[in-house]
Amino acid sequence: MIDIPDILIPVADVIRSHERFAVIAHFRPDGDAIGSTIALGKALQAMGKQVRMLNEDPVPERYAFLEGSDEIGRTPHGPVDAEVVISVDNGAWKRLGDRSIVALADAPLVVNIDHHGSNERFGTVNCVLPDEAATGCILYKLIRLLDVPITPVIANALYAAISTDTGSFQYEKTTPEVMRMAGDLLAKGVNVMEMNRMLYQEVSWKSLMVTREVLNGMVLEEDGRLCWFSLDLETKGRLNASPDDVADLVDSIRVIRGVKVAAIFEEMEPEVIRVSMRSKDERVNVAKIAEEFHGGGHALAAGIRIRRPLAEARECVLQAIRVACRKALG
Repeated sequence: MIDIPDILIPVADVIRSHERFAVIAHFRPDGDAIGSTIALGKALQAMGKQVRMLNEDPVPERYAFLEGSDEIGRTPHGPVDAEVVISVDNGAWKRLGDRSIVALADAPLVVNIDHHGSNERFGTVNCVLPDEAATGCILYKLIRLLDVPITPVIANALYAAISTDTGSFQYEKTTPEVMRMAGDLLAKGVNVMEMNRMLYQEVSWKSLMVTREVLNGMVLEEDGRLCWFSLDLETKGRLNASPDDVADLVDSIRVIRGVKVAAIFEEMEPEVIRVSMRSKDERVNVAKIAEEFHGGGHALAAGIRIRRPLAEARECVLQAIRVACRKALG
């Protein structure tokens, strides 16, 4: 039994009563963002709606195998003609990206569909369900509420969204309901072996070279409970690393036995630092740490973007992590 929450009803009403939509997720999109964009976009198309699937950034190479990913265009520099903007898997309007904010500013309605507890409720209609394992789970329920058939294309997109945001069904929010959804998606056409091969067993040579750099330079402190690494512009340039090559670096050090919190500090441009944090202990809530620096996310996975020199940004965030670890773990 899959529960369809009442909070989805206003979203369904908006979709049924409008014709022109833009579907967009956060910049630097991950699997949940891309899968959710495709699944909702294809569902709207099946209803006969006019849909533009957009993102500030290109689709990461690792998700380009998903059918429908080629329909996600870069947000244009001019206005987008849409009655409704549907933001998926995005906790803050600013995380759409500067160009997207301008392009979508004139849309009469904004629907906010998300599962991040730190969501800022920026929509005209907000459907924020922090207990859901992925935005893909919310969209699975919405598509069923809309009575749209889940085609193999939609099923693949939803499976990619749910699988990636649950760590391939390893994280805490992998509930019996999540597994029932996944099972239904398999029944509707997902080739689980091929899907998992593409999601988890295919990486570029450059990506491995960047991972090698991390493993050679990682720092372990706080009695082995904190591991971190800094990736500066010089190193990224030397390795010719793309955003896709550095997307999941934090997971390469999170797995170390005894580590409770892992952090990667990536220099995006001079004095613009992207911080990715992961916690393996629910007593250390990295979302709360992120909020101290105007970031957000989940208790066990969160991020920050800071406008400071790399060394200064790193020390500020590390000190907050140290304090949180000592307070929670002793």
